[in-house]
Amino acid sequence: MQRYLLSNQSLHIFSHYAGILAILYLISLLFIPTMADDQGFGPVSFHILAVNDFHGQLGPGQKMNGSPAGSIPVLGGYLSDAIDRYGANTTIIALPGDMTGASPAESNLLLDEPAILFMNRFVTGDWKRPDMTETTGVRVIGTLGNHEFDRNISELQRLINGGNEGTNITHLVDPYPGALWPVIAANVFWNGTDNLLLEPYVREEIEGIPVAFIGAVTEVTGEISEPGNVEPVAFTDEADAINKQVKVLQEQGIHAFVVLLHEGGTQTPYDGPTQETGDLSGRVVSIVMRLDEDVDVVLSAHSHQFTNQYLPNAGGKPTLVTQAYSYSSAYADVTLELDPETKDIVNKTATIVTAYADQGAGRNTDENSQELLDAVNSTVAPLISEVIATTDIPLTRNLDENGESLLYDIVTDAFRWYMKTDISILNIGSLRADIDAGEITTGDAYSVLPFHDQIYALRMTGQQIKDLLNQQWTRTVKPDHLLQISGFSYSYDESRDPSDRVTSITFNGEEMDMNAYYTVATEDFLAHGGDGYTVMNEGVLVAYGALDVDEFIAYLKYIPSPIHEQTGGRINPVKSGEEQE
Repeated sequence: MQRYLLSNQSLHIFSHYAGILAILYLISLLFIPTMADDQGFGPVSFHILAVNDFHGQLGPGQKMNGSPAGSIPVLGGYLSDAIDRYGANTTIIALPGDMTGASPAESNLLLDEPAILFMNRFVTGDWKRPDMTETTGVRVIGTLGNHEFDRNISELQRLINGGNEGTNITHLVDPYPGALWPVIAANVFWNGTDNLLLEPYVREEIEGIPVAFIGAVTEVTGEISEPGNVEPVAFTDEADAINKQVKVLQEQGIHAFVVLLHEGGTQTPYDGPTQETGDLSGRVVSIVMRLDEDVDVVLSAHSHQFTNQYLPNAGGKPTLVTQAYSYSSAYADVTLELDPETKDIVNKTATIVTAYADQGAGRNTDENSQELLDAVNSTVAPLISEVIATTDIPLTRNLDENGESLLYDIVTDAFRWYMKTDISILNIGSLRADIDAGEITTGDAYSVLPFHDQIYALRMTGQQIKDLLNQQWTRTVKPDHLLQISGFSYSYDESRDPSDRVTSITFNGEEMDMNAYYTVATEDFLAHGGDGYTVMNEGVLVAYGALDVDEFIAYLKYIPSPIHEQTGGRINPVKSGEEQE
């Protein structure tokens, strides 16, 4: 029996430890609920990786700050790295428009299907996977940009929904599966109806908390697109359309809103997370200031600029506005925090990440994306490899101090030569790539002119041509650059009234006759009054030409190589009081 009895010393030790255990137990009662509360009611983080204005930039060729950037293997490496760090369940890739259109030859010649397959890769884990039976990646959400309308509505629907109908290309995935992710737009309606072309929004759950994503494209898409391509649809005010959907979703108890907006502005770039103040300007500012106070984030696009700033919405609350350059060279890395009780976004910040190819995640290229690029290159190689000319100097879109570009001069010369017209006129934005010194291939030509617009010959009076030139300063769409021309020259004075700045027009060494008729070569887009140049509608169509890229290729084969002479002297700004030549 003695072996079961405790000595006084043992009893003392037992009592001591029992007291400690009791204290620890009481402490646990105090702290365990608090820890549980922290886990249950602390903010929930999630991340958005926003890629705007991709424009089918599958391969290399972009530079940022003098270093190579972009391409799908490089951008894919950056996105994959971010997804690995943040987790697939709490990461969403957002595409605020112009994923396709105005694309280099590699994507354009395959009807931009490779651009869609690139994003499918992040949904399914493999670009070759044709459906959603296996989903190993992240959620992707896109909206429309104006360049999604570079082809007709039927082709846009096929690009989104899939299928091979009406095509005669090699399909890397056959049949073509379409976008394995939602494409949304709240302000594109079938003409004359209240029926939307696409769903206006998509709801996503982030650890049980609903977040709504609403899409919208710039309202001026109809003015800056080929009229025939957008004739079946109408584009309404962006803010009104977004706010209408916000009200619908608020009635469903949603208070966290992210907008994918294909409209933008300009801002001085900087490194690091969102700063409290900035100098953002442009249409995006007035749109955001009219948005419902529940709108937390606007992922903008269209202007191909850096944007990372807070702007007040209609309720005076800060809305995070981002944009990450273009052509696969960057993305916006957005970090958001949700309050589980209010179900609202309570914290938001972003960093614009440049996708450098020679540093960071760019050194670990994405293998699946590289496989896609290899398949694209092998498919289009026979179409883009022919050497058609050489040049001793770079042929660039850069504008000189007078607003004139060497490459635009050559292209307008090409259209005038091919169409045998008196003059040629082209709007800035028609050309999408420069040509380096050295050999010029058909692929280079396709990259310069990716739209495949038809060239028209119009008949216009001298007065109509003068009115058109003056419209450069009075149009409502991008009054910030000049038309590019061939076959004549003109002078203008910016101190004069915007509607009467052209002071002289010279054709064949003489002042242009305002009452005479002249033939004008131009792309169908401009011929129909695109980019706000409505005076072009007054011209009379007299001839159809070939596609723009075919005329350009023919001209490069015709002129002597290597190209080494600079052009110029077509656009001449003058000051009041200066003599006119």
